[in-house]
Amino acid sequence: MKRFFSFLLGLFLLILIGTFTFLYVDDSRLTDYQEQLVSYSWFEPTLYIMAAVGIVLALAFLIYSFTPSHKKRGLYLSYNDGEIYMNKRSIEKVVLRTLDKYEAVRQPSVSIKMYQKKQKSYMDIATEFFVGPTGNVQSLLERIKEDIKEQTEHFSEVPVREVKVNVVDQKALNKRVI
Repeated sequence: MKRFFSFLLGLFLLILIGTFTFLYVDDSRLTDYQEQLVSYSWFEPTLYIMAAVGIVLALAFLIYSFTPSHKKRGLYLSYNDGEIYMNKRSIEKVVLRTLDKYEAVRQPSVSIKMYQKKQKSYMDIATEFFVGPTGNVQSLLERIKEDIKEQTEHFSEVPVREVKVNVVDQKALNKRVI
């Protein structure tokens, strides 16, 4: 949807600038077309409205460019002796190091969602990986979930609300597992 609106805005600005340029150019070959276009009763009000919309959009973009960005890529944790900024990438590395301990886990990928709340911050962890030949896969997945939760909470001191473990089927993806 964002691309569609960007396309429409770009098309509007292109038509507006093209029309102004067409009217500004002083060429004898274009004079007849310019006079014919200006002679229409609807053209001048439409041109003024489009110019006003263009100016409003330009002012809105100018004001928007000076507003601060509120996108946070991590958590700010407050303690008695100061604040700590917890980066999303550092949590991903802890989870990947935890998954490296298991020999049956192949090609893991990790996705972290961090939630900053006034009273309580928390995070959700989702992992995907292939499982090599092993005895009991269900008990392995439960151990992995508990180990990821324990290691991440120990490292970040932020509670983990949910750990999702998704075992990817190699035959469905037609990928080679190394």
